Amino acid sequence: MKHYTSPRIQRAQLFLMKVSSYLEIACALVLIVAICIAFIPVPQNLYSLYLDNGFDLSDFMKKSFDLVIGVELLKMFCRHDIDSIVEVLLFSVARQMVIDHLAIKEALIGCVAVAILFAVRRFLLSLIHISEPTRHAQIS
Repeated sequence: MKHYTSPRIQRAQLFLMKVSSYLEIACALVLIVAICIAFIPVPQNLYSLYLDNGFDLSDFMKKSFDLVIGVELLKMFCRHDIDSIVEVLLFSVARQMVIDHLAIKEALIGCVAVAILFAVRRFLLSLIHISEPTRHAQIS
């Protein structure tokens, strides 16, 4: 963000940053409530799966993946780092591949996407984590 020298513009920028922080907290709170509401039927669904009352395993896995992705999204709201974004994308692609029975081409694209995400996580994010302490040492 470009910083201006005018005090009026600086106050407006500060105000907008505060408003965006409050909106982000509100979104996180709504997400927490939604995750809690979505988790309520999970024990009953698990028991139905155990009894095999015609309960569909793929439906249970879909709901479980949705909860996991919701929790990862909530962690992304809280942590504000690149690693959490990669995790959310990884879970989303994995959910799409596991739950939806994809055609061969789509499954191949999903596998390539997961491989790229793992490569980003392994090589690019490790470089960022290694360079951060040296950057903090240079600032001090």
